[in-house]
Amino acid sequence: RFQTSQIETCLAKAHTTLDMLCHMAQYIALALVMAHAPRAFGVYKFVASGEDAADLQSDFEVLPEENETGWLGADSDVSIVIGGGSTGKRVLWIFADTFMSRYDMHTKSRQWDGMKMPCSTVALVNCTRRSCSGRPTFYWREDGTATPFFELPKGEGNKDDLLWVVAGIASRDGSSVLLLAQRIRRPLDVMGSTAIVIHDVDKVDDPREWRYTVSELGDAEMTWFSGVTFAKETGDEVYLFGHEHTGGPHSFSSRGAKQPEHWSRTLLAKASLSDLLRHDWSSAQYWVEPGAWAPAWPPHERQKAKRLDVPTWETTCTWSPELELWYAFNVEGSAVAMWTAEAVTGPWQRSGEVYHLPAAFQGSGWLCYAAKAHPELQPRSASGTNEGDEMEATVRRTHILGADDEGRAELVFSWVCNAWGKDIEDLEQRELFQAGGMDLSVRGYWPRFVRVSAAAHRPFTIHIS
Repeated sequence: RFQTSQIETCLAKAHTTLDMLCHMAQYIALALVMAHAPRAFGVYKFVASGEDAADLQSDFEVLPEENETGWLGADSDVSIVIGGGSTGKRVLWIFADTFMSRYDMHTKSRQWDGMKMPCSTVALVNCTRRSCSGRPTFYWREDGTATPFFELPKGEGNKDDLLWVVAGIASRDGSSVLLLAQRIRRPLDVMGSTAIVIHDVDKVDDPREWRYTVSELGDAEMTWFSGVTFAKETGDEVYLFGHEHTGGPHSFSSRGAKQPEHWSRTLLAKASLSDLLRHDWSSAQYWVEPGAWAPAWPPHERQKAKRLDVPTWETTCTWSPELELWYAFNVEGSAVAMWTAEAVTGPWQRSGEVYHLPAAFQGSGWLCYAAKAHPELQPRSASGTNEGDEMEATVRRTHILGADDEGRAELVFSWVCNAWGKDIEDLEQRELFQAGGMDLSVRGYWPRFVRVSAAAHRPFTIHIS
């Protein structure tokens, strides 16, 4: 991108007429070369490795006082940056099925007797100027006992229906939130998707005082949404990621099978977030082929939707401006793999394993999943620079004709392991509520954080920014 504003800044920084002429000549020459020799699309070498993020893990070590009932683990682990709070910016964490129980600090264990499991709870962390990590304050609703934070309106759906929030996004100003929830009918049938909209979250500090509305979307037969992100670094358009029937009502029975729900092929849609925040999904469109989109409604149009070869069930799909790549994490056996693409429509590639689960969770009786990115936990220095640094980087890069180009980033994701198998109640007591079960080395059903160092290497790049 040949930007005249950068030339003007460069010229303003030059100290002599000769410097000005040299800088201008370099920009013009490189622009001409770039016009005839653009960077090859899809040609990059990706390297990444992850390790446990002890500092982030420590932040989440918030346990109830002795024999007090409190938050003792959950899955889903959705994080969204919203407005409000003491600093004007905070992270909203949303969890699905949550253990609400007493904690025995002497035996380091959750207490099974009296345990409740509401299908949704939340937490808030106030951001500072430099960081959005910190100790969360957990919130849940009570009606004599712990109850779900988000529910269908009374009289709607089956009495056994519940909502599992699996993804969410906030408006650019942080005032409104869109959540995507799977509508579940016990025991474990996915009946469709539900949109949850919350307005004015920046004006009310206590989330228990928020008011929300819901609407049904998708269906069990074709697709249900499990991810949402902004399409560009500015603007109102969002991408939505969903799954067809093979990832729907019967998905949970396939856990442990050769084709688990993690491998459901992904459907891609786009829409205006401001429309979705009004529960208006009429303008949503599915990607059907390069450069072409089709209406999401009526339902028969969805049959044209093209499938992406990237697993996005119980994960996230995120753009990294440092890497200039879209990326997703996915738990595959005992490892977490990273998938990348230069365009959200692909081609996607499995870019290798970035993390191996601890040995304690690699045996039978465990199901590990929900590898979700948390960009707000990345170091600020890795997600932006000041204007002067940007200019110096531009000049430095444009001085090297045909040089290799390498983008680097430090990413963060979380994952969860749950007890899974036959006689699930007995298995949970044995693996999640046993003496010593809250020792972090063996603690299941708890968000675990990993920091990933990643680099995308593109050979022979002619780059003008």
